[in-house]
Amino acid sequence: MIPVFAPIKEPIQFDKSKIFQELMANAWRSKSVLATTTFVDGQSQYKSPTTFTHERFDETANVSHYNEDGNLIEGEDTFHMMNLTYCNERSKEQSWDEDRTIPLWVSHQEPWKWRKDLDIPYTRSVLDRLPFEHITATRVITLMDNTVGVIHRDSGKIMNQEYYSQGNGSITLNITPGGGNLWVQTDKGEKIIDESLFDMWHFNDAYHHCVTKTDGIRVQLRIFGKLEEQYRDILDMSKAIF
Repeated sequence: MIPVFAPIKEPIQFDKSKIFQELMANAWRSKSVLATTTFVDGQSQYKSPTTFTHERFDETANVSHYNEDGNLIEGEDTFHMMNLTYCNERSKEQSWDEDRTIPLWVSHQEPWKWRKDLDIPYTRSVLDRLPFEHITATRVITLMDNTVGVIHRDSGKIMNQEYYSQGNGSITLNITPGGGNLWVQTDKGEKIIDESLFDMWHFNDAYHHCVTKTDGIRVQLRIFGKLEEQYRDILDMSKAIF
């Protein structure tokens, strides 16, 4: 079984600051879209009464979100997302189908194209060195300074395991950690992942997760695609979290 989290066994070397400057030069913030979720009874639909109860998660209730009618309710800032690749017009700015039930990288597993309005040669050269036969979705996930990441999930557990079994995977590149920590609700309880310790990792985004308050800009690249080898073979299983 593929774990919830595991570092990449043999991470490549790359210049984080160069990727960050390249994204800045392409106005990543103005081209990003809000990445949030629907709230029910004043909190994320993915928070149950018995999960994420510590006070460190209280502020996740204050972020911008959608109500049950699908209307955006303005609040504190949270995740923003920009796609570097696309497979159709919707995928240039969105990550899910129109019903927000199936991630586009699951429904469209063919090679995606690079956006022509972005000039990111160094970033592309780094991603070309990753162990993919081809890349599909490539997402820039950001949190600004003094911001929390809403409790959410990006896929379903069965859906992701099927996705992995078809030879696909995702690799996250840590560009700037930003001081916040990833918290995830695993099958064995809530776990903290100090992402500042790693440059590259696998994360199963079907598990409910959030990020505690940042003290700087937090930027990550999430790259999906068809892998060149078995998923477990590229993971450092000695540090895996299930």
